[in-house]
Amino acid sequence: FRRKKDAEELSCGFEDIQISGENTLIRTWDVKSTVPEQVANQAFINDSRELWNEYQRNALLQRAYRRKYAGSAVDEERQAIRAQADSLQKVEDEISIRIDANTIKRMKQIPVDDIWLEHLKRLAMSAKYTENYPYKDEVIALYEGLTDEEKQTSWAMDTYTYLFPPQVVEVGDEMADADLYDLEGNVHHLSDFKGKYIMLDFWSRGCGPCIMALPEMKEVAEMYKDRLTIVSLSIDTRKGWEAASKAHEMTWQNLSDLKGSNGLYAKYGVRGIPNYVLISPEGRIVEKWFGYGKQSLKRKLRRLLNANEYVMSLGEENGHKVVNFPTVKKSNNDIPEIRQVVLTDTATVLRIRAYYIPKYWIQIMKNIQLVADNGTVCPVLRSEGIPLGEKFYMPESGEADYTLYFAPLPEGTRSFDMVEPGDSNSDRVEGISLTLE
Repeated sequence: FRRKKDAEELSCGFEDIQISGENTLIRTWDVKSTVPEQVANQAFINDSRELWNEYQRNALLQRAYRRKYAGSAVDEERQAIRAQADSLQKVEDEISIRIDANTIKRMKQIPVDDIWLEHLKRLAMSAKYTENYPYKDEVIALYEGLTDEEKQTSWAMDTYTYLFPPQVVEVGDEMADADLYDLEGNVHHLSDFKGKYIMLDFWSRGCGPCIMALPEMKEVAEMYKDRLTIVSLSIDTRKGWEAASKAHEMTWQNLSDLKGSNGLYAKYGVRGIPNYVLISPEGRIVEKWFGYGKQSLKRKLRRLLNANEYVMSLGEENGHKVVNFPTVKKSNNDIPEIRQVVLTDTATVLRIRAYYIPKYWIQIMKNIQLVADNGTVCPVLRSEGIPLGEKFYMPESGEADYTLYFAPLPEGTRSFDMVEPGDSNSDRVEGISLTLE
């Protein structure tokens, strides 16, 4: 095909780019071009062509296993498929490391350009996410060899964050702060807004759910104007941020640290947007969550801003111990809110309220269980309100109450977890307390 040149080169016409390939391994198709970036990238590909072919074949096989895994309903079969996929992932990591060795060798021999910086960022990602990565010191040396100007590019700033990740602030920690700029260039700080709750909104103009959330954000800002300050933090370039701000009315704090996915984005451990952080009037993190659905901000804030209504207490019901609104140490799912635990001789009863997007479904797995602090496993016995193992579509209110009955916890249990057995992504609510200590 032919590529039209940039505006300043229009008088030169078009450039010819020829791409040829005889298989589905697209990354290693041959590219003949006079575009400098394509020439440079093709040289990196050529250094590891056979390795890239092996990598792509492995990736196609992994994809086939993932489809097979998704289509299987038999637990034993799913476990076998998952084991095969995990084995293929290890092979992929090994191939990637061998490719990286060739990439580093070339980078040491050529000058820095955009393609060089792009590869540096990829190497830094490998250094962060690959266990026992052997070339981290070499990648750091490549970064440290950049000029001050080169270190200010977006590629290099991303590289720095991968190589030297900041300490991520978590729930209960003091908030992270920074110089934040408004559209006029004035400097602000999150500490300026102490005294009220602060809700951070990490967003981008290219994020559909971020834009969808803006009308509700305006409603929330007005609804809680006496108790809450919303601070939207754009991760776009200054030019992109300005363009998006002109296109969308934002009546609350609209700021940026101008560091993209670095800066506060990294310090708050953001992995996807929209991402929200609620900070207490004293400056401590109350909650972190991401994603948006209709009315989700109102539901979330109604729970969080009125948390003082849900204080843990102990009582009795028909002679049985009752724990109201037990504290929870950790959860990877904010849909269930455990409102009450009743301990009987024949069952552990959990009364729960689910919060989720209206008309979207949730599902309680049939193998959900409790795990006591001494390791005892208490399987689920039955459910009321939401059937086990079936899709349940949330009502318009976005709230639904249900009750789960489990085998009784051992006498003397002080805390327990509610888990769905499976991989690390399975739902877990950990450290559900039964004592006030």
